[in-house]
Amino acid sequence: MKFHNISRMFALVLSVFAFIAAQCGNTNTMLASDKIISDNREIISNNNEPDTNSQSAEEWLEKGVAAYNNKEYEKTIEYFEKAIELKPDYPNAYFNMGSVYLNWNEQYEKAIECFRKAVTLKPDLADAYNNMGLAYKNWNGQYEKAMECYQKAIELNPNDPHAYYNMGNAYKDYAKEYDKSIEYYQKAIELKPDNARAYFNMGSAYWLKKDRKHGLEFYRKAAELGDEEAKRFFKERSNAILPRPSGK
Repeated sequence: MKFHNISRMFALVLSVFAFIAAQCGNTNTMLASDKIISDNREIISNNNEPDTNSQSAEEWLEKGVAAYNNKEYEKTIEYFEKAIELKPDYPNAYFNMGSVYLNWNEQYEKAIECFRKAVTLKPDLADAYNNMGLAYKNWNGQYEKAMECYQKAIELNPNDPHAYYNMGNAYKDYAKEYDKSIEYYQKAIELKPDNARAYFNMGSAYWLKKDRKHGLEFYRKAAELGDEEAKRFFKERSNAILPRPSGK
């Protein structure tokens, strides 16, 4: 998962996955494009006390990014709120705050409010639509609204693998359209070939189609990419379909 810098693509690493759901013996991790937008390359030191008289909205945003990176989530919200107070038409701050609500304390309704405000101010913010889809999906399983958001994200940014992956999960877990889900997983993998979870869930889609051969093939690929769950599934399901020796 990554943090996204609109101006310079400043990437940071997140350790949070959004939702884990078990179905038909397989576990699916929803992969959010969890991006905290940072307008400036340099992040203001989190060690300094904020000066409320001189800090700009952009600087408060950077302080929020730094606080998030340090897992100081309450401060993160505080700093993003300050950025919005100073600059009410600041879509990046709304997006960032929505991402924190989505990932930190699972306040999905608040997350959706923030993402909606972000896309109202910046209609081409694809990541906001993707993350809003995840919030809808996690908030009482509102899959249809989630899929509408994923589709909008794909239309705005056809080269981002996250929305394709999330749409694949929705088609597999909600719509039960396994062929369609496979199409989206394939696109996600085309854009991000090391996406082990896309291989794993594509294997699960084939397995649900009763196509054991291709299911095992993609479990194996996910295992080769280091996915521990895929390693276990590949071993267990390989053994399950091996012919049993006949007794004498």
